[in-house]
Amino acid sequence: MIRSGYLVGAIFAASFVTGCAQSVPGTSRALGEVEFASAFAASREVVSQYFSVAEADPTTGVITSRPADAEARNERLLGGSPARQVATIRLRREDGQVMAHASVAIQREGSAEFRQMSAVGETYDGVPNQGPAEAEAATTPEQNELWQTERYDHALESQMLADIYRSLHPQAE
Repeated sequence: MIRSGYLVGAIFAASFVTGCAQSVPGTSRALGEVEFASAFAASREVVSQYFSVAEADPTTGVITSRPADAEARNERLLGGSPARQVATIRLRREDGQVMAHASVAIQREGSAEFRQMSAVGETYDGVPNQGPAEAEAATTPEQNELWQTERYDHALESQMLADIYRSLHPQAE
């Protein structure tokens, strides 16, 4: 009986220590021992070849694109909702190297009916008798757009990271 108590305690301790770490979607690559400023400039240039840059902050090392229209398969029998791509590059220093993390999200536009249903993991924060008109009152149609990430384009992420690496290391070709 005491042994089973120790076993249960050990399993609990192990699960507590490991936690519930979730992986960050996207693709990462080491860019080598290069200057952070030159890695940021090369990343911004590569993102601008594929997308229009919405925001680039050299302090945080984050480059975000404006949404671009994307071709996506129809999710319904008769047609589908609009799709778009949004790219983000995050640079960070790690062990003397610059690490780049790219994510290209493919998103679908949702509908008002879907917006009324609660999403997975969403907490309840409304009034029980609040109707759709009250929930979206005094907002513009653009504010009411709902874009949900459907998947990530790992091939494009890898291609962008390879382009960044090649621009920093032209002799590697």
